[in-house]
Amino acid sequence: MKLKSPHLAKHQFALTVFSVLMIFVFGMVVEIWAGPPPGHGRRYPSRAFQGHHGQGFLGKGICPQIRTTVQAPDTINKQRNPLKKSPDLLYAGESLFQIEVQPTACKICHGVTGNGLGIMAQGLNPPPRNFTCTETMKTISDGQLFWIIRNGSPDTEMPAFKNLKDREIWLIVHYLRKLSEPKR
Repeated sequence: MKLKSPHLAKHQFALTVFSVLMIFVFGMVVEIWAGPPPGHGRRYPSRAFQGHHGQGFLGKGICPQIRTTVQAPDTINKQRNPLKKSPDLLYAGESLFQIEVQPTACKICHGVTGNGLGIMAQGLNPPPRNFTCTETMKTISDGQLFWIIRNGSPDTEMPAFKNLKDREIWLIVHYLRKLSEPKR
């Protein structure tokens, strides 16, 4: 039986470590080159969607949406949004819609684009409101939107968000109005 020299053993150990490292580096390069797996990663252009997958579906949604919703009292239904629209207020409204509203962010049902195709929309009847549909949105007053967000909508899955301050609801209403504006 031939004994290995210590020099040869060190050389084989170094070669083994080098081989393992090269396989690891090759695997990382292939992973980076391939990109994220289907359905994962950043699929949406806005900053609100970073780092979260399973956001729902893109598309036009149902438009127009014909259904009856309980009307707000006249004093509320006729109210216009008291906040003057600005980029900062729209950003704040978007943040509430996409992330901050609790217990469930609006996007979960209404979709990240407001098209009514959120991840929970498939099991809901009637489907969530499509805020991108100009034809539908022009028939709904600011006061009605405010009232539905505050009190929910009977015979739908729209919950009441009584924990939101009036200002926060008006911020969301501004953002909802932006969703139905024609894209440039």
